[in-house]
Amino acid sequence: MDTYDPELVKRANSLYWESDASVNDIADQLDLSKGALYGMVQPLGADLSCPECGTGLEFPNRTAHEKGMVSCPGCGLEEEFALVQAAALDVQDDVPGPPPSAEARPLPPVTVRTLVASTLLGLAAGIAIGQLTGRR
Repeated sequence: MDTYDPELVKRANSLYWESDASVNDIADQLDLSKGALYGMVQPLGADLSCPECGTGLEFPNRTAHEKGMVSCPGCGLEEEFALVQAAALDVQDDVPGPPPSAEARPLPPVTVRTLVASTLLGLAAGIAIGQLTGRR
């Protein structure tokens, strides 16, 4: 692997990730070949952990960034950023905390289906009790 001047690497990454300049223009501006430029470009961190192995996800290149595709350098997972982000938010919502107080807990909505089911269960229980007490 070639060793490059850290300032050149920093500038190459800044131009690559923070500008709309083409790779050819960036390489020309830095007096590099495209291959050398690609050798300097470091993946852009996605600020999300891999749901499979916990390694930090990253955008390997601008095309992946534009398409919203992240990858994991640890296990090789490739997925849409939005899906991983939504899954991470769902997991955070599922983290148990202190149970809400009884006053704060909303009651489940009562539906016609619930009322009918409750009525039928009550009727069946009444018939069963009547049958048991009537046989004596």
